[in-house]
Amino acid sequence: MKLKAACPLILPRAAATLWTLTFLSPLSCFASDFLKVNGMEIRDNYGAGKEVHLYGTNLGGWRGHEPWMSPLAGASNEWDARNILTNRFGKEIVWDLYNTYWDSWITENDFKNIAEAGLNCIRLPIFAFNHMDDEGHWRLDDTGAIDLSRIEWTVNKALEYGLYTILDLHGAPGSQNGAHHSGRQNGTLLYSSPLYQSQLVEFWETLAARFKDNAAVAGYDLLNEPSETFPGRMGSEVVNLYDRLYHAIRRIDPDHIIIMEAIWWWDTLPNPQEKNWENVVYSLHYYQWQNNNDFTVMKNSVDGWIQDAQKWGSTYNVPHFIGEFTLFENAESWNYGLQQFTETGSHWTTWSYKVVGRNNWGMYNAAGHNSNVADIAADDLNTIKQKWSQWNTLEYFSPNSTVINAMQKATSSRDLKRPNRALPSKLEKPEGQKIIGMVN
Repeated sequence: MKLKAACPLILPRAAATLWTLTFLSPLSCFASDFLKVNGMEIRDNYGAGKEVHLYGTNLGGWRGHEPWMSPLAGASNEWDARNILTNRFGKEIVWDLYNTYWDSWITENDFKNIAEAGLNCIRLPIFAFNHMDDEGHWRLDDTGAIDLSRIEWTVNKALEYGLYTILDLHGAPGSQNGAHHSGRQNGTLLYSSPLYQSQLVEFWETLAARFKDNAAVAGYDLLNEPSETFPGRMGSEVVNLYDRLYHAIRRIDPDHIIIMEAIWWWDTLPNPQEKNWENVVYSLHYYQWQNNNDFTVMKNSVDGWIQDAQKWGSTYNVPHFIGEFTLFENAESWNYGLQQFTETGSHWTTWSYKVVGRNNWGMYNAAGHNSNVADIAADDLNTIKQKWSQWNTLEYFSPNSTVINAMQKATSSRDLKRPNRALPSKLEKPEGQKIIGMVN
């Protein structure tokens, strides 16, 4: 699918919201599929129905390159990559290059692969600079609408295959941590820039307005691994920003789950009751970097993570979502870890769906040696475009049986809840609630 966009323009917020709400209408789904928090559980039917567990993977390396896992050479992060390409070829040529890559890295077949692996959820990393520039100018498509079309396409395609989508803001304006996976390493951090903070709030307001009644969206993951001192633990500035985002979203969308990440310990987040936060999920990312090929080491780590989740989840009365993790190279670790996460009530999405290397970071690995890693600083325009067009999973990747088999074993006995496409007449909230402004 080829998606084009006009040059970025400045839009008044009211006009921007109207355009966003009326463009690229989402597929409808049953209101009974809508997920909300009920104590330590996630339930369907706006929190009044059956308990639901989310098991899935991340679509990492797609909307934002990470050079270790996606085909980028010549830059260590997206911000530098965009600047290099723009200086060489111009902004609109760069946009065309990225559309070529995006069309290749994830296609419809990938959603089928994920569903067949026994999963019912994807976490979609979103990068703000794919939708607005550094000054906050929205990127528009050629109809004049804010270009959220890739996000909309992903949510709709996931729905077709019975997958919920978690919207994960992986790269905030400026950067929420200064790490390469935020998209920008050498810039002013979000926390010291009122401009970036206001852009962040507006971005989430725009997403909330667009998806507020969409039951195929499981929740909003506010910021990926945010920290003022990354990789150090996050502090009060992150919590204050979470609070600001929470209230901004709730003014528009009272219903969707809001996910807040604790980096790296539960006690970096407050008890949600102290903040009057409702319908929230707390998330942690688990990476054991030492001796991780040793099953005993990994087993002890998994057991410790679960023990902490049960203790703190009970104290805070919130569900536990493992937004990212890998269990590294030992198949026994994968079988044990996924089984334990699943049996003890955690929700999880692995990092990640596919990677260029051959390791257990991905459900799919590059098949053999794929030389189509573009060197954006040295390759000519046609070479970059040709290389970035040759990364679709079916042709260039092979399934990782260690990870996929462990997934299927862990979820095979579960009655997975999947969102279903529905006719507009089926869209009704439970008695006493009302759907507002659903676009069909």
